[in-house]
Parts: sequence; C-alpha cells; structure tokens
Amino acid sequence: RKKVEVENRKLPLCERNIEKNGDEEKNMRERKKEVEGEIQSIAKNQEGEETKLRELKQEFTTKNEIAKASRKAVNILKRNQETIEKEKTALSEEIERLRATGTAEYEEKHRVRVEQIRKTEEMVAALGAQSETSSNHLNHLQANSRETEVRVMQLKADKQRERGKAMKTQQELEALKKGGKSKLAAFGSLMPKVVAEIARSKKFRSPPIGPLGAHINVKEGTSENIARAIEGELGGLMHSFIVSCSQDQKELFNLFSRLGLVRKPSIFTCPFTDRRHDIQAKRVNTDMFPVLIDYVDIEDSNVFNRVVDSGSLERILFIPTTREAEAVLSKPELVPDNTVHATVANSYQYYPAPNYRSYYQEDRSRGLLKANIEELVEQYEQQLAQEELQEREVEKLIKQANEEKMNHLKQIDAEESKLKLVRDKIRVKNNEILNLKNEEENEAPPDISALEDDLDSRKESLDVVVTKLDEENVKCITNTETAQAAKNAFTEADQSNAARREGVEPLSGELEQLENGIKKAKRDKEHYMTKRDEYKEKITKYEKEVEEKEERLGELVEKAKYWSEERIQSRKKVDSLKREVVKMEESLKQQEETQEPRELVTQKFDSLSKVYERARAQVKYMDETVTFLESMLLQRKHGFKIIRNTTSKNINRNFTTQLNARKYIGKLEFDHHAHTLTIIVNPDSKAAAAALDLKRDIRSLSGGEKSYSSVSLILALWNAMTPPFRVLDEFDVFMDAVNRRISLDNIINYASVDRKFQFIFLTPLNTDNIGISNDLKIIKLYKKAG
Repeated sequence: RKKVEVENRKLPLCERNIEKNGDEEKNMRERKKEVEGEIQSIAKNQEGEETKLRELKQEFTTKNEIAKASRKAVNILKRNQETIEKEKTALSEEIERLRATGTAEYEEKHRVRVEQIRKTEEMVAALGAQSETSSNHLNHLQANSRETEVRVMQLKADKQRERGKAMKTQQELEALKKGGKSKLAAFGSLMPKVVAEIARSKKFRSPPIGPLGAHINVKEGTSENIARAIEGELGGLMHSFIVSCSQDQKELFNLFSRLGLVRKPSIFTCPFTDRRHDIQAKRVNTDMFPVLIDYVDIEDSNVFNRVVDSGSLERILFIPTTREAEAVLSKPELVPDNTVHATVANSYQYYPAPNYRSYYQEDRSRGLLKANIEELVEQYEQQLAQEELQEREVEKLIKQANEEKMNHLKQIDAEESKLKLVRDKIRVKNNEILNLKNEEENEAPPDISALEDDLDSRKESLDVVVTKLDEENVKCITNTETAQAAKNAFTEADQSNAARREGVEPLSGELEQLENGIKKAKRDKEHYMTKRDEYKEKITKYEKEVEEKEERLGELVEKAKYWSEERIQSRKKVDSLKREVVKMEESLKQQEETQEPRELVTQKFDSLSKVYERARAQVKYMDETVTFLESMLLQRKHGFKIIRNTTSKNINRNFTTQLNARKYIGKLEFDHHAHTLTIIVNPDSKAAAAALDLKRDIRSLSGGEKSYSSVSLILALWNAMTPPFRVLDEFDVFMDAVNRRISLDNIINYASVDRKFQFIFLTPLNTDNIGISNDLKIIKLYKKAG
C-alpha cells in the first residue's frame, strides 16, 4: 500500500512537466521559422558576391607572384653588379701596383725564405747531433741502472743468506753452551742426554756407538785445512750411530723418538768386531799430497771400519790449490792409483781423469773434530762474529747500491727531460722549414697579362648585367602597379562581403539556440511521459499484489493458530520450520543411542586438551629451536665469510711478499662468487712500468718467471693449508740461474723458520751449490749403469 501511495504522488508532477515542455517546444518552433526566413533572404543576395570575391582574390595572387619574381630578379642582378664592380676595382688596383713595383718584391721574399730554410736546417742538424748524444748517454744510464738494480737484488739475496747462516750459527752456539763442557753438545743440544740414556738402558744387546764424530780425533799437528776437509768428507756420518743388530736398531730409534729428536741421526747396523779393515791394498799411496785417512786417530775398530766403508777417507786426497789439482788430476798418467777424488782448497771436489771433472762444494765444517770444547765455542763465536760482520758489510753494499741506483734514476730523469726538450725544438724547426717550403711553392712571380684578361672579362660581364638590370626594373615597376590595383579591388569586395556576413551571424547563433532548446524540450517531454506510464503500471501491479498477499495472509494466520495462539516473528515458512523440528527430534534420538555418555566425553575432552597443549608447547619449542638454528647458521656463514676473506688476504700478502724477494709486482684476485682465482704478476719492478701494465697477462711471462710465480703461490697457500707434508717436484726446471737461486734461498729459509712440518723438494738439476746442514739433507739418486 505504501508503494501505491508513493507512485500516486508522482503522477501530478509528471503531468505538469509534460504540459510545460510542450508549450516551450511550440513557441520555439514558431520563432525558428521566422529566423530561417530572414537567413534565406540574406543568403540569396550573397551568392553572387562570393563568386566575384574569389575571382578577384585569384587575380591578385597571380599578379602578386609575378611582381615578387620581378623584384627577386632585380635584387640578384644588383648583387651581381656590385660583386663584378668590386672584382673590377681590385683587379685594376693590383695591375697598377704590379706595374709600379714589378717582380722585385717576389725576388726579395724568395731570397729571404731560402736563407731562413738554410739556417733552420743547420739548427736541426745541430739539434739532431745533440739528441743522438743525449740518447746514447741515456741508454748508458739506463743500462747502468739495470745493472745496479740486479746488483741490489743479488745483494739482498746475499744478505738473506748471511742472515740465515748467522741465525743457524747462533742456535748452534747456544746449544753448545747449554751442553756445558761435554763435547757431545757440539753434535746437538740433546746428544748428551741421548748418550746418557743409552748408557742407562739395559735393553741393548750391545751398547750402540755414537755419535761417531765423538770417537774420531785428528792427530796432533794436523793443519786446520785438513781437519776441515776430513769433517766435510764425513758429513752426516759424524752424527750417526752404529749398532750390532736390527733389534738394537729399533730400540735406538725408539729412544730417539722418546727424547723428541726432530732430526734423527742415521743408524748403521753391522756386527761389532775387534778387527780393523785392511786398507793397504785399496788406499792411495803417494807422497805428492796428503791422504785424509792418515790424519785421523780412531781407537774403536767398529768406528774405523764404518769410516772406511762410508767415508772412503783412504782414497781421498787433500790438495791445497786448484792449480795443483788441475795439473795432476787432469792427466791420467799423473793420477795416483785408487784415487776417488780430491778435496781442493776446502771448496771443490776434483775427480781424476779419465772422467776428469770438478764441483763446487761449500765448506760446512763446524770444527767438531776439535778435542777442546772451549776451542769449539770460541770458533763458533768467531764464526758468528764473522757472519754478522759479513751481513753488515752486505747491508752497507746494499745502501751504496741503492744510493747509486737513485743517482742513476735522477740522471735518467734529467737526461730524458733534456732529450724531450731537444726533440721538441727539432719538431718546431721542422715545422718552420715545412711552412717556408709551402710558402715558396704557393707563391710565384705575378702575371699581369692574365690579370688584364680577367679585367676585360669583368667589364664585359658588367655591361651585360647593367643592360639586364634596366630591363628588369621596367618590368618590375609595371608588375608591381598591376598587383597593387588587383589588391585594392579584392580589398573593397572583401570588406563589402564581410559587412553582410556580420548581419547573418547573430541570426545563425539564435537559430542554433532555438534548435537546441526544441530538442531539449522534446526530450524532457518524452521523458516525463515515459515516467508517467511507468508509474501507472507500477500502481496497477502493486494493487494486484496487495490483494493476493492479503488473501494469502489470512490463510497462513489460520494455519499458525493451530500451533500457537501467540504470534512469533520469523521470516521462515511454516513447512520449513516443521521439517526442521522433525529433523532435530530424530537427531536427538540418534545421538542418545549412538554416542557415549556425557561424563566420558568430558573426560576424553580434558585428556585430549592436555595432549593438545603439550603438542602445541613442543611445536613452539621446535619453532624457537629452528629460529635459533637459523640465526646460528647465519652467524656461521658470516664467520665463514670473515675467515675466507682473512685467509684470502693472508695468502695474497704472503704471495706479494714472496714476489717482492725477486722485485716482482703482483697480487691474487679472489672471486668467491664465480669461484675463480686470477694471478697477476708483473716482473718489471719500475713504478712507471708497473703503473702502465699492472694487470699483465701471466701467459706473457717467461718460463722462469712463471715457475717463480708458481712457487710463490704454493708457499703462500701452504701457510693457509698447514699440510704436515709439503712436497715440490721439479719446481725449478724452467727457471734461469737468478730465479732458481733466489727461489732456493726463499724455500730453504721458509722451511728453516717453521720446523713443525716435513719439506721434500725434488729437482733433476745440480744441487752442488746448496749448502748442507742439520736442517737440510740432500739425497742424490744416480742412474743405474747399463
């Protein structure tokens, strides 16, 4: 009913709007007819005027273009006239000037230029000689600088070697002093303790004998050189022991291990005897030179036999000078029988003909054969003082060489500046000569006849241009007047037409407004008529629905009173509610029949609630554990990156330090993301060269430079890897002498400083120039004959 009332209130409003819009539309249509009549009347009068105006405009445009073309032609001819007159004037002046002066000016300039070229060429020749002299001087200075640089590197290597010797002598001297007055201390700080343990031990079948050097003495009156030669030939045999059986050998080795000997002495196994070897048949018998066996005093027959078997002193000569050794051993007929080789000047080993050859052997004797420990300590102190003095002398030489090097560099800089200044002067003078020659080629004696011909040609061209200009001026005036007359006629007609158009424009605007108003009034009228019909239809529909619902409401009220007189508000239908009641009753019955009692369900609920709480607590604890593990993993990753970066920096620093010993420049570039390592090495130590080519390709290095760089990289990696066994095989095969010597010194010093690891180096090259010590042993493998 409310909807019907609302729709009925809308109908009168629609009727009023329909009537209003209909009246407005009727009035505007009447006014539109009046305005259209006025516009049509004006348009009929204007059609003829528009056609005439277009014809006048076309005529003006054509004549104006002709006038413009005439003016353009006149301007072009005027510019040509001015240009030709200027050229004519310039030619006339030049001809008059040349007639007055002739070729004297050209000849004077030619003479001056030739003289300037000659003098400048003489200056260039003098500067060239000066440049050549400076260049030769610069080459000599650079060569001297390179030689000085090589000498500095050699001296630094010598200093390092002398320092190593002094440190080793200092260690041996301290160990000797700690040993007290026992001569055994000369064979190592632990040797007195070893001998004492052997004496106390009852596990040996026969007490071992050693060290053998303690049982060997030189005879009274033996010269210092021969004693040193004997010690040098015995070498490691001085520290070795001899046992009578393999069981004693194992026990002695175990004793060495218990006492913590880093370098265990050699152990020779042979049955003990009281008989000495008969050496008369195999020894050297000569009066020319001393035989080493004749200068040793060995009481123990086992020690004597071992010296004969391993040292062969009975077949080794001592020759004081190399000249005597060469004179005797190079000739088979002069070589004493049974001679194996000769020790010469405590520095060389000479092997006799027919396989005559010689090797340098550094004197590494330590005076172990001296009978008095005080003399041995004194010798070590003198040796230490001598080595320290030698080290200081080398430092002075390094300082002098560096000063000489800096002096050379200053002279090189000064000479290079001087040479650059001379070359700049030569370049400037050559440019002056070139400019003078170009001027000479470009300038030539003046030709007046050619200028006169040009002047006549310009006069003829000027006459032609003046004639054409007069003709074009006449045409231009005529065309301009005609174009002006056409312009005036077009302007008058256009103004008249514009006045008529101004009268039409207000009517056109009013007509457009009327048309828009008619459309709007018609559209509004149709809208309200449509809305009126819709309202009427809705009223009819709502009235019908009201009647149907009232009838249905009566029926439903009667049915509801059957269940309850009191009315309950609900949006559901009765049938739906009835079905729900039946379903709920059936559901209650089924639950009572099938489900457990309430007490049991409550008990189980409480039990499961506790299980749930425990599980939730465990999940929470596991979640916290996972979070903690994730944070710990991040910390470990962060720590790993720090360790990795630190290790990379240490390796790079160690690599740079090793290269610096050879005066190389280089570095290691670690790319942890790409898992790559780039090796950059520049063997040129000069700062200028290094700045120009720091990232030099390693493939451009020589074989020796590559090998030295590889050894430097391995030594740097060893510090980070700390392997217990460190082995290099054929590392010096492709090195030159300088690189090999410096590499060997670095490797030996590196291995001597850190004694916690085992170092093994294999090389097929000669090792005679490598010194042997307690920390260094050389084992040579010879190729089997046949």
